[in-house]
Amino acid sequence: MAATRLMALHVTKGKDLATCLQERMDYTENELKTEQKKYVTTFGCDIETANEEFLLSHKLYHDRVRSVRKDEVIAYQIRQSFKPGEITPEKANEIGYELAMRFTKGKHAFTVCTHTDKAHIHNHIIFNSIALDGKKKFRDFRHSGMAVGRISDILCSENGLSIINPAPRSERRQRGKYYRGKNNDRKRLEFIKDVENKVLEGKGKGYINWAKKFNAKQVAKTLLFMQEHKIESYEQLKEITDERSGKMQKLQESMKKKEALLDENKKLQKAVIDYAKTRAVFVAYKKSGYSKKFWEEHESELLVYKASEEVYKSLPKGFKPDIKKLRKEYGEILDEKKKEFLEYAEIKKNINQYLIARKNLEMIYHYDEEKNEKEGRRSRTRNSHSENEL
Repeated sequence: MAATRLMALHVTKGKDLATCLQERMDYTENELKTEQKKYVTTFGCDIETANEEFLLSHKLYHDRVRSVRKDEVIAYQIRQSFKPGEITPEKANEIGYELAMRFTKGKHAFTVCTHTDKAHIHNHIIFNSIALDGKKKFRDFRHSGMAVGRISDILCSENGLSIINPAPRSERRQRGKYYRGKNNDRKRLEFIKDVENKVLEGKGKGYINWAKKFNAKQVAKTLLFMQEHKIESYEQLKEITDERSGKMQKLQESMKKKEALLDENKKLQKAVIDYAKTRAVFVAYKKSGYSKKFWEEHESELLVYKASEEVYKSLPKGFKPDIKKLRKEYGEILDEKKKEFLEYAEIKKNINQYLIARKNLEMIYHYDEEKNEKEGRRSRTRNSHSENEL
């Protein structure tokens, strides 16, 4: 189960855009809440410079399109809270990343910070209100919060977690109740109605007839879909969905690896630049006989040098990083990652229809199996009675 909320982050009165964004980022990235940033992931930005990259997009937008307005929306935050004891921080962060990717469609940079300091694990997702290209701004639409909740519920269902059961209108002021399906390995679709279960709940004949007609319509839609896509059997449909799901999984893993490579590359670039800028200061410090006074006067520069030197020490022996090569490599990796994301988005866009058709068929086969089993039991009972009479 995951409860969600979408909030717009505005420029606070008396503060500038940069300060407001920095305050929000500092809270979500808090090392005590994220276990030393262990459960932090990003898209389209680096966690160490996310606020600066967000601001750069804002500058591009406001220079090209329009100036900053009063009460400007600088970013949006999605808060996603999970049921205590139901999920691990790693899985929560993974689901939060996928939620942000599906909702923004990969058009906005975002950070996903998973907090573990409460009884309930929860995500703070912040996505930039300005698109990655700096040309458009996210327009908050009607029922956007409901859309976030819907995507979150789908992800919870896909990962075998319980989902929030909408409460009756008279009880909507109370917290929504949750439920867990009897078999989480079989993902259930909301529009498939289980007639037999409804009968046991005391539903009338009229409802049963309606549910049968409703299921018949879904069967017709599934068969039509299979005809349009030239799918001749359940086995063929299963093969298509398995192949596409596997491809999506591989692309997702590859994109995460490339994100890690980009982070490492950026870290190395920074070390090269810092080393070059502060090397002369360190040489002077060395010539001064490591003077305490010199250290106090140039402490910040010497600390930067020490940090860059540590990065150099971690490199393989004999390897000398070149800033031009690093930048070229960064661009190549980024291009590959973008191509993979476009491929991922294309598969994701079409796979849902195949998955719905597959689940419909599985439910139909399951119903037929139960029906045949009942007929077999009746037949055996009739034969048994006949033998007793003889």
